[in-house]
Amino acid sequence: MHRPKIFSIILLIILAALMTVTVSAQDGISVTCDSGASFDNGVEVTVIQMRAGFTYTATAIGIGDFDPILAVLDANGQGLCADNTSDAGSYTVNLPTTGVVPSSRASAQINFSQTSGSNLADVSLVVGSVGNTSGEFVLLLEGMAATTADGSGDPFSVQLTPEMANSGVPVTVYMISVTDALDPLVRLVDADGNPVNDDNGDQIYCDDAGDASLCWGQSSSMSSSYATYKGSQRLGGFGADAMLSLPLTGVQFDSGPRYFNYQMTSYQRSTFGDYVVAIHAGVGSSGSSNTKPPLNTQQATAVPTLPPKDTPNTTASSGISVTCDSGASFDNGVEISVISMRAGFTYTATAIGIGDFDPILAVLDANGQGLCADNTSDAGSYTVSLPTTGVVPSSRNSAQINFNQTSGNNMADVSLVVGSAGNTSGEFVLLLEGMAATSADGTGDPFGVRLTEGMVASGVPLTVYMISVTDDLDPLIARINSDLSYVTDSNGDQVYCDDAGNASLCWGQSSSMTGSYVTRRGSQRLGGFGADAMLSIPLDGVQLDPDPDLRFLNYVMSSFEQSTFGDYVLAFHIGIG
Repeated sequence: MHRPKIFSIILLIILAALMTVTVSAQDGISVTCDSGASFDNGVEVTVIQMRAGFTYTATAIGIGDFDPILAVLDANGQGLCADNTSDAGSYTVNLPTTGVVPSSRASAQINFSQTSGSNLADVSLVVGSVGNTSGEFVLLLEGMAATTADGSGDPFSVQLTPEMANSGVPVTVYMISVTDALDPLVRLVDADGNPVNDDNGDQIYCDDAGDASLCWGQSSSMSSSYATYKGSQRLGGFGADAMLSLPLTGVQFDSGPRYFNYQMTSYQRSTFGDYVVAIHAGVGSSGSSNTKPPLNTQQATAVPTLPPKDTPNTTASSGISVTCDSGASFDNGVEISVISMRAGFTYTATAIGIGDFDPILAVLDANGQGLCADNTSDAGSYTVSLPTTGVVPSSRNSAQINFNQTSGNNMADVSLVVGSAGNTSGEFVLLLEGMAATSADGTGDPFGVRLTEGMVASGVPLTVYMISVTDDLDPLIARINSDLSYVTDSNGDQVYCDDAGNASLCWGQSSSMTGSYVTRRGSQRLGGFGADAMLSIPLDGVQLDPDPDLRFLNYVMSSFEQSTFGDYVLAFHIGIG
């Protein structure tokens, strides 16, 4: 496939007024709108040979503070700009590489048709940001379809820029089927439409995301993902949907422009139907003097060298050792202590591995006696979507234990320990159901997490989530000392979180829990709320005390002003390196 020059396109825009844009190329694509909005860090996605006679919708959703501006352009740099579009304000996505991206009034959207006079013509979608700020975004394109007339598939092209490479964010393309009849497939191709192979000779494509035998590189099942569709509908992902994530590490721009070229098609070109394209990309700081040709330049044939497929996990550093009666054992365990757990209630602990991590779970009393679980059928339906994990699909490898505190005392400590089969590295989420904030709790429910060499080596922050089961409860998590007083950082700020995503009420890095969810009691999906709490503690550079009993991070789970009460679920996101 040779990318033709973009000939004059008259865009039939379904908006109030046409706005002229002018385009040039610096470290990113530059766009100036008639409204006065402009950017120089644009990312260009070209829909090659777009079909006439249909209406398409492009929506740019910023992640975090990234405030996108969107342009739809012809070869002369003329078209339409959009910024802060009211119709886009309800759009949200939840994708493996993004996690939950909440709706925002800063999102931008354009409805358009390709009316060049030709049945097929190229159209460019360009996303930049207000103030040329760094950050990440998702670009959604609705209106596409896989048909029998597509030949080898629908071609797309993403022009790479130094700012995209500087961001450190891989370019990830998702193909999400609107109908169950379509089995999507995304393939990387060269400028002639030929499949591209990596250094090992493996073809760079993805059929079913999350299946390592059918999807190159890093991917996760799309079965729990979603994107807003047609303004208000939530389009859920399926196990057959596709994602292709390509890193930009090592891409050189000194010999001309670089592109990722894609074909959107279906498995064996045998299934058909509508689909949505989602592209997750980032832009970093400027820092290159490279210039790029204007938008109508032909595709470059060079494709950057890509790393090989994923390699197996390696043995982790030391942690807590557990040997089960079944013969299962591990030495890399992470211990979470529930301090003074109340008797008379049934609790459920569930360990869900992320990626290939296969968890083993133990629930132990003060004497190290208790229960083990591995590959529990009741846990096989559990899934989570949290700000630090993104969508973690259900897995038969998940482990679950239902238990009671039966020490004979009303209050007693219970330890939950998670390790992995074969002591492999990786990440997991531990859920604890059955907890409640009550007026009898005093300062709250205390917990302790014993740090290990493996946790520090993983580079994964220790993140604790408190998710209310009832709207009555306004959760709050705080780090505490052994005397239950709040811990303060080097600036004197208390280390706590009331409402995640609110920087004035939540220490460190956090995101709103609106749109997050966890599975509860086997099949119920418990959605997060804006008042839910998360507290993420980085472990980089932590020096562990020689005495393992002095390695605990202690927390208290409470509520705002200890004035609201109700059931809650705890989620711990932890890594072992």
